[in-house]
Amino acid sequence: MSAESAKKPAYAAPSFRHLSRMTDDTGLIEHALGRIPRRAEGYTTDDNARALWVVSEWLAPSRAKLLAPGDLEKLTQLADIYLAFLVWCQREDGWFHNNVAYDRTPEPENVSYDCQGRSILGCACAWTSLPEGRREAAFALLDRALPTIDRIDSVRGRAFALAACAHLLESEARGRIRLPEGWAERLREQVLKQEEALVLSYIRHSDERWHWFEPAMTYGNGVLPWSLLKAFRITHRAKTLEIGLTSLHALHRAMASESGWYRPIGNESWHSPEASSRWDQQPLEMFKLALALDEAASVLALSETSAALGATGSDAWLSPDRTEASRTLYGAAPDAPDGSPAARGRGAAFSLGEADAALAPIRAGEAAAADRARPALAPIRRKSAIEAYGAEAAAARSESGAPPFGRAQDNRNRIMDAVRALSSAAAAGERAADRRGTAPPSAGLDGHAEALRKLRDRCLAWFYGDNDLHVPMIDPAEGACFDGLQLHGPNMNCGAEATISYLMTEALCCRRG
Repeated sequence: MSAESAKKPAYAAPSFRHLSRMTDDTGLIEHALGRIPRRAEGYTTDDNARALWVVSEWLAPSRAKLLAPGDLEKLTQLADIYLAFLVWCQREDGWFHNNVAYDRTPEPENVSYDCQGRSILGCACAWTSLPEGRREAAFALLDRALPTIDRIDSVRGRAFALAACAHLLESEARGRIRLPEGWAERLREQVLKQEEALVLSYIRHSDERWHWFEPAMTYGNGVLPWSLLKAFRITHRAKTLEIGLTSLHALHRAMASESGWYRPIGNESWHSPEASSRWDQQPLEMFKLALALDEAASVLALSETSAALGATGSDAWLSPDRTEASRTLYGAAPDAPDGSPAARGRGAAFSLGEADAALAPIRAGEAAAADRARPALAPIRRKSAIEAYGAEAAAARSESGAPPFGRAQDNRNRIMDAVRALSSAAAAGERAADRRGTAPPSAGLDGHAEALRKLRDRCLAWFYGDNDLHVPMIDPAEGACFDGLQLHGPNMNCGAEATISYLMTEALCCRRG
């Protein structure tokens, strides 16, 4: 299949033929041999929760009108199957069993925290998007699962649960659902708890050279910045917005190639400050990056974002006269050429004043001494940052409203550095790919949001052949997606996770603006 033959009109919904093929009357089968379901591999609640999420997104009114004749009924039937699977796999205590054999026998396993968080999110999306008659089942699943959130003990599981709680609160505010009495307080409490847990994970692992929640970027990375950006819609904490955007910028840099297309972090050995794996690129990573970019663009349109920045839609207040110290710690200015020292900067961890102090030995010609001092100072800085954030979190919980976290000017600088760097990446990527529309984004949050949407749409382009090997990763006629991109070409198996990743990226990018 050529890249040209994989092109499709921007307005057309994808085919769901392969998703239907992979689904039987029990649920979604996990793996495929080519495009044929591998029944011996059985089912997972993980995949059925993902599938419930994707059909819920396509059945939402804004997208349902794009569906081909017959797809509305087909997706509604699939939603019934996926809901029934989750009803079957949820235990009396609210936890979901993940792995099920083809003969419907639950397989021995330990609790999967990621699966629990992902299932809660899938049910939340089903409750807010599915037609009447199906929402009730999603609500019942959530009602039993919500008390388990406090015991979820993985960073991604927390991120899914955080996003689910924020989504439910926002959906009620928009009139999509009506929360039962007491639910709003429970959900908001969980948003605050899980937001703080993710922020603390970021503080523990990040420094001036590494802006991430873990020692390495591994799988499903985009869900971490995405969940914090979802939380910002509820808490309006500037620190949350700062970390969400800064970590998204770090992830984008890790996945952007010098040629303008994306290069998902490979499953062979992940991405760390020391090295990055190139091959066994997973479609899941493109979907999660698109998810985070789409949410970042939406967040920039919020009035609370302007309030956090002390701005009125323009970033003109941010001083263009930036020292070399601030460029090194805060990342490239928008006009920094690719490959320049400024363009290789990794972002912000401290205020401008702290940056000047930290780099004073370098200016004095003592770069080696500064490098030797960094490892010893890192634990002290992290401990101080954790204590400061903990004190601010406690103060915020005791006050009404949601006061900003951290020094306002520091937050503004870091937020806008991340936003402007991402905007610049959109223009640089189009120049590298020799596309039109390469003008820098206009000053102001609307211009930056449009740039982020362009980056989101480039994630979809990866599936259509804008990748390292210039090969399409999908069959548009069937909606099938190959499991991964390897050194010698695509892995031709089209399993559940890859296919859902493609269909979800299509759902995100069908919103053209």
